[in-house]
Amino acid sequence: MKKGNKKNSIVDRAKSNIVKNRKKNINRLNKIYDFLNTFEGRFTIIVFFTIIGFIVITANLYKIQIMQGNKWRAAGEEKYSSKNYIKAKRGKISTTDGQVLAYDNEDFIVTLDPTLIEEDNIDSVLNMLKRYIEPLEVENYKNEYLKSKKAKKQYLKIKHKISYSTKIAIEEQIDNDRKDAKIKGKKYKRKYKGVAFETSFTRNYVQNDAFQETLGFVNNENQGVYGIEKFYNKQLAGESGIIKGLRIPEAFLSIINIKNKENSSSGKDGNNLVLTLDSIMQYTLDEELKQTFEKYSADSAMGILMEVETGKILAMSSYPKAEDKANIKNRTITDYFEPGSIFKPITVSMGLQTKVINENSRISSSGSIRVQDRTIRDHSSSTIGNLNLTDIIAYSGNVAMVKISQMIDKNTFHKYLTDIGLGAKSGIDTYFESTKELPKLRDLTEVRKATISFGQGISMTQIQMLVALNTVVNNGKLMKPYLVDRIEDSNGKIVEQNKPIVIKKIFSDEISRLSRRYMEAVVNYGTGKNAYISGYRVGGKTGTAQKSAIGGYTKGKYFSSFFAFFPADKPKYAMLITVNEPKGNYYGADVALPSVRHVLEKLIDYRKIETNGRIKKNTDDKKSDVVKEEKKKDLTKIKQDFDKNIMPDLTGISLREFLSIYPQGKFSQYEVKGSGKVIGQFPEKGIKLDKQSKIQIVLE
Repeated sequence: MKKGNKKNSIVDRAKSNIVKNRKKNINRLNKIYDFLNTFEGRFTIIVFFTIIGFIVITANLYKIQIMQGNKWRAAGEEKYSSKNYIKAKRGKISTTDGQVLAYDNEDFIVTLDPTLIEEDNIDSVLNMLKRYIEPLEVENYKNEYLKSKKAKKQYLKIKHKISYSTKIAIEEQIDNDRKDAKIKGKKYKRKYKGVAFETSFTRNYVQNDAFQETLGFVNNENQGVYGIEKFYNKQLAGESGIIKGLRIPEAFLSIINIKNKENSSSGKDGNNLVLTLDSIMQYTLDEELKQTFEKYSADSAMGILMEVETGKILAMSSYPKAEDKANIKNRTITDYFEPGSIFKPITVSMGLQTKVINENSRISSSGSIRVQDRTIRDHSSSTIGNLNLTDIIAYSGNVAMVKISQMIDKNTFHKYLTDIGLGAKSGIDTYFESTKELPKLRDLTEVRKATISFGQGISMTQIQMLVALNTVVNNGKLMKPYLVDRIEDSNGKIVEQNKPIVIKKIFSDEISRLSRRYMEAVVNYGTGKNAYISGYRVGGKTGTAQKSAIGGYTKGKYFSSFFAFFPADKPKYAMLITVNEPKGNYYGADVALPSVRHVLEKLIDYRKIETNGRIKKNTDDKKSDVVKEEKKKDLTKIKQDFDKNIMPDLTGISLREFLSIYPQGKFSQYEVKGSGKVIGQFPEKGIKLDKQSKIQIVLE
């Protein structure tokens, strides 16, 4: 066979096969078509696509509910849930004798949910609120509502605080609207749906001038930023609560049996602080500082009264006072001063403890001493000669202190300065305590060491100095000072009780006894003799220090101080007052001493302290029982009147009794003048009280 014919034969066969296959496919399609035109064929198609659809739907449901379930659930909850925040009430701060110094006053704020309020109803809502909230700017809030509505925001705050009575009045309008909806049915659309309330708290301070620097203050968020408010902010602030709910119509909720609240927390009100401060002693100290500050046109004045054995601060104050809270300053823990001669008992105690001197030591002075390139002089002829330690302290000799310091090793001297707390914070429980570092050991030259021995060339805060001097008289025990006695919950249960803390023992009991004896001589016949209180053993030390400046000391500018403690044999109370830059007279014995004596006299009278230091007890049991019976009866009646919003008869009760039954936060505020028992009041008894009522009481 020829080659060309063979090729043609192959092509012909291929074409023939293609035609045959085409005919077979057409036949198959015709058969399928014929089948589909039958009932059986159409039923098969329906079943097939039903199965495919079911598979697709099932897959999508699995994807949405299982794989993406959390995502869509969260989105749904966010869209249809509501949150109502419950702010915690800040805890009270009160004195150890029961006077409330700081408390939260309860107010309310209206909130709107734009997603629940129909646009047709917003005018009705705002006009209703305007009747009760006069400053409310309707047009401004309408614009805010429209913006929030468009953005699907659920929260719009009306920035005007309202009283409890106003809240009740607005709630009555909302309740009436809800009742109308139930009566009229579907035809009535609620107007005030989406109106709710939040609780707002405002911090109130009672007698704030006397306590301002110790208490401190809070910011606009009711968080402490200074003083005790800052230091104990966590305990006072409490924990806010939250109520979560579903914003679904009640009819629908009843059908699907879902509760409109879930995952809610009620929160917790802040704890209360009971201070170590005594209100009577605080007022007394504050008034004395004010008078001294004004009398001597001083730059500042500050004072602290402390329990010797515990470190409890009974009173703490300073002048001048801040005109606004942003400038509040507790000078007793922030301002530095050179102590002057009140430092000398520390130097003597160092000498006794290191045994470079003893009880029988006598030290001679010619009136001056040369230390390297510096001449140090005694301030008067009373300390010239060969004197014992008692007279040296009593008359405040400088040269003797220098000689004692020269006997003490440099390292040892520096160590004692550190041990008694100088150069470090005292650890007192309030915010913003400052400290200035001690001179480095390498910088403690002979001149520097000599000047420090009599209280010059070293700076510290008043709290540091008082703690150091208290160590000398307290059998050598260094105490940690504190201002908060205990922390209580809102029910009065003690959460935490602060206790005295002995940091370390520095001087022996015997050395402390000797130092007390020397300082008692100061008051009996020395530079502090005007602090003598008849019948009582008082110890003390005067101090006058020239103010330092760059390159030396400033002429005519001084710190005037007086330290005192009593009873001298077994000290219970220690006190220090310092006046910065008094004009005219500047000696501590003349400027600071009188104020210290007046405060101690008030303390003795107020606490009825006997000459042996013990507090006098009432031995007339019969009389005491009668008083108790009357007190119980009077307090019950007073509390009942307050509960009924009626001004009770307060005459004859004490401040402590008044504070024990006064309903804090129920009325606007109260003012207290004087001390003792109530002799006058405003409003008069029987007057109707409300949220805005201001109560004033006058004490004898």
